[in-house]
Amino acid sequence: MPYNVSDAIKAASDDKSSVFQDAIGDILADKLRERIGVQRVVVAQSLFNDTEDEAPEELETEIDGESDEDV
Repeated sequence: MPYNVSDAIKAASDDKSSVFQDAIGDILADKLRERIGVQRVVVAQSLFNDTEDEAPEELETEIDGESDEDV
């Protein structure tokens, strides 16, 4: 059962420590999932933007583990 802040407050006032602990754990887990989702988007956008900024010759300089300077 997903808990919210009011459930945590009610459990604390009713002196139900296990319910309070479960509620706080659920609230923090939800916040963490939201933050991870946001960070995924940020990382994906930065990776996508970095590859667009590179010049094509920079991408072609390394073939089969050798750069043009090694040849």
